[in-house]
Amino acid sequence: MHKRHLWLLAALAALSGHALAEEEPSVPPSSDGPPLKGTLDAIPASDVYDLLNRSETTFSALYYGRDRQEKQPGNSNAGDIRVNALNLGLNFKSGYAWNTLGFDAAAHASLRLNRGIGFSEVLYHDYNDASDLAEGGGGKDKSDAVLSQAALKFRQHPDGQGFSARAGYTPIGIGVLGTSGGLQSHAYRGFEGKYKLGDFELGYGWADQFRNEWDNRFRDMTNSWEQGRTNGSHPGKIRYVDSIGLRYAPDGAFVDIGFGEGKDYRRTAQIAGSYSWKLAGGDTLTGVAYYFQGKDLAPLGLPNSQQAWHASASLSYASGGLTLMAALGKSRNPDGGEVNFRLTPYGNSDNRNFIQTWGQDDDFVWDGSRVAKLGASYDFSKRGLPGLSVGVSGNYATGLKNPGAPDSKARELDLSASYTVQSGPLKGAGIGVYPAWYRSGDFYGKKDRNDVKVIASYSRTF
Repeated sequence: MHKRHLWLLAALAALSGHALAEEEPSVPPSSDGPPLKGTLDAIPASDVYDLLNRSETTFSALYYGRDRQEKQPGNSNAGDIRVNALNLGLNFKSGYAWNTLGFDAAAHASLRLNRGIGFSEVLYHDYNDASDLAEGGGGKDKSDAVLSQAALKFRQHPDGQGFSARAGYTPIGIGVLGTSGGLQSHAYRGFEGKYKLGDFELGYGWADQFRNEWDNRFRDMTNSWEQGRTNGSHPGKIRYVDSIGLRYAPDGAFVDIGFGEGKDYRRTAQIAGSYSWKLAGGDTLTGVAYYFQGKDLAPLGLPNSQQAWHASASLSYASGGLTLMAALGKSRNPDGGEVNFRLTPYGNSDNRNFIQTWGQDDDFVWDGSRVAKLGASYDFSKRGLPGLSVGVSGNYATGLKNPGAPDSKARELDLSASYTVQSGPLKGAGIGVYPAWYRSGDFYGKKDRNDVKVIASYSRTF
C-alpha cells in the first residue's frame, strides 16, 4: 500500500479513538468528558461520541464476470475481455460531532479469481506487464487492495440545508465532475462545497489527483489516456480540474447545470432536466433532456480543437410494473471521433450519467451519429414475485463518420434479468445477467461485439 495511504489510515484510527496518545486517555461515553482547553466547560459527551455512536460501517461483496468477444482483423483477441473478479469493500461513515463535523473512510480489495484476457476496468491494470501474451498484449489485470476514500465532512444543518463540504480523498459530484461507473466509487484528492436553500443547490468542486477503479493509487492528472503509466510516456500535467454546478430539484422535476475545466487541457459545460407528469390510475410520464459541449485548450489539448457536443432526450411511460421508453440522440466531434465528456482524457472523471441513448457496449456518441433507442422493462412485484425484473432495449445509429470512407451504421440489442432477495438473512443480495450484441460493420471506431456480464452483490450495514 502506498506510504501516503498508511499515514491516512493512522490518522483515521486516531480520530476514531483506536490510537489515543498516553496523555489523552479514552473517555467513557457516560462521562461528561475532559474540560475544553482554556475553559472550565466540559465537552458534551453526547456530541463528541456521536462520531461513533451514530456511525455506520457497510461491508459489500460483489462478483463481476464478463465475457466479451470482439471481431478484430486477423481473428486476434485484442478487443476481447474475459474476467472473473471478486470485490470486497468496507465503507465507514461517521456520525457528526457537535452535529457538524465528521469523517468517512473506505477501502476495498479487488481479487482476480482466474486467468483473464484484456482490460476489465474493475481490476488493477499493469500496463507494463507483458509477461503473458494471452492477456492481449496491452498489460495485465492484477489483484490489489487500496484505501479508496478518506475525507473530512462538514454540515451546517442536519436537514441538509445551508452549507456542507467534504475534503480529502473523496468522491465529488457537482456540475460536470462526478464518478461514473465502477464496482466501487472512483475518487479524487480534492474538496467540494455546496450551499442548499430549499430546492436550490449551488456547489463547487476542485481536485488535483484522481484514482480510477483500475489503478492502485491516486495519481496526478495528465493529458495522456493512460495517465503516464506506460514505459516511455511523457505526458503533460493537468494541474487541477474544477467545476461549478447549480441544481434545482422540486418534487417531480430537476434542472442540473454545470461548467468545468481541466487546467490548460479542456473546458466543458452541460445542462440536464427532467419532469414527471402524474396520470390517471397512478401511471406516470417522465421526460428527460440532456446537452453537453466541450472544447480542448492549448497547450495540453488538441491544437485545433473545434467544439464537440452531444444532445439526447427520452420519454418514459410507467404503468404498474411495466415501463416503456423511447429516446433520440445526436453527437458531433469533428476532431476527436468519440465525444469526450471528461475534463481529462481518461477514466470516468465526469458526470455523463444523463446520456439517454447509451448501450452496454457503446455510448453511441461518435462524431456524426444520430441514434434512436427503444426499451421496455417489467417489475414482477405486481405479479407476486417481488425483486424480479427483466428488460430489453435496442439502439440504432446512422451517420457515424468514417475518415476517408462512407458513413457507417451501428446497432445494439441489450437484455437484462435481475433478482434481489427481499427478506431473510440474505435480504438485499442480488444477481443480474446482462447479455448484449453490438454490430457496426465497417466502422473504424468500434468493431462487432458479443458480450455478457454477470454481477452478484451483497451488502450489510452495521
